[in-house]
Amino acid sequence: MLWPSILLLLAFIIFAIILGTLFLVPLVVVAANIAILYFLFLRIYTEITKYNRVQHYALSFVAAALLTVITGNFLPVWRITTISLLAFAITHIYLMSEKKKR
Repeated sequence: MLWPSILLLLAFIIFAIILGTLFLVPLVVVAANIAILYFLFLRIYTEITKYNRVQHYALSFVAAALLTVITGNFLPVWRITTISLLAFAITHIYLMSEKKKR
């Protein structure tokens, strides 16, 4: 007579795992994107205020936005995260090329 209780408990555990997985994955994605954006914008803010690289970042953000619109979102993150990462990379590639010219 204990079998219905065990089956009901097993069904509840399976249902809880399915719902937990469905609702946990978006929360992990949100948390990861927010963490990436926070540390990236913290670094960009420091470089803009300390080294006065406003023009470099403004142009690289425009280039990154155009590149993302043309090619689509090729990273498994939010579009704004992709644009920010591309802008950061474009700016630092440009700064490294300027440093080698000197």
